[in-house]
Amino acid sequence: MADATAALELLECQADDELEQELQTNLAQLNCSLEEYELEQSLSGPCDKNGAYLIINAAIDDLDAREWALMLLKMYVGWGQKRGYRVKCVEDSLWEYVEINSAILEGGVNSLTWAIDGRYAYGYLKSETGVHLLKRTSPFNITRKQASSATVEVVPMYVEREIPQQDLELIILPRNLKSSNPVESWKRIVHIPTGISAISGEYRSPLQNRERALAVLTSKLFAIMQRQGVQQLADIQGDRLPTVLNQPIREYQFASDSPNQGKVLDLRTGIQTTAVAEVLDGKIDSFIKAGVLLKN
Repeated sequence: MADATAALELLECQADDELEQELQTNLAQLNCSLEEYELEQSLSGPCDKNGAYLIINAAIDDLDAREWALMLLKMYVGWGQKRGYRVKCVEDSLWEYVEINSAILEGGVNSLTWAIDGRYAYGYLKSETGVHLLKRTSPFNITRKQASSATVEVVPMYVEREIPQQDLELIILPRNLKSSNPVESWKRIVHIPTGISAISGEYRSPLQNRERALAVLTSKLFAIMQRQGVQQLADIQGDRLPTVLNQPIREYQFASDSPNQGKVLDLRTGIQTTAVAEVLDGKIDSFIKAGVLLKN
């Protein structure tokens, strides 16, 4: 602020194109900081300041949907890195298990889980939960659209809540045959009453993988409790579990061979842009801001 004030005083005395450009840059940065500050003031949820687990699911038998899930992952990773957040894989090797043993894939889906750790990551991203639809022009018929979908779920990190041991089932998954890690041990933990589960294989240590899977599971259950407005795990209503996750929230439309032609439309707020390639590169702040304001 002091730099901008000093530059303004100098401009009043003498015109200077370079100084004027510097002033405009400083003012733009100041406005951006003020907008972000005001947005963060509306993030008052119990875990809004926490990091976030980003979970993306796609149908196991739909290659286009699996490709779309990876594109979404790249988008969110790009967004997190641009903000200086710590971005780390928790689980994504299940993509390589499809031909080995499809039975281990929960609910017939492929799952990707990444940690996006930074101040307000959960508060910003929680409104991204829902179905993201991809519509591409068919290369064989320009009047026909090919549709794919992937489900995004965002839950908070660092949730502390005890889960009764009798309600948990630990499953050791087969070692990833494509991995060079001889001691790799994937852990899957299931919450028996709800069927909700989480997987981790990011560590060499089986114990660390178990602890990470339990942390993700706890976060999933907490997010469900928040959405359903209940205080106890036992009060979670199983018949309402898919409600939020099954709601389409955004459409990404572009030509089959070019994401530079098309648009991205948020189905809840009406926000849209034709800069599809930039969106897929992680420039999603306009959608996130609109989602935060809608939720609050």
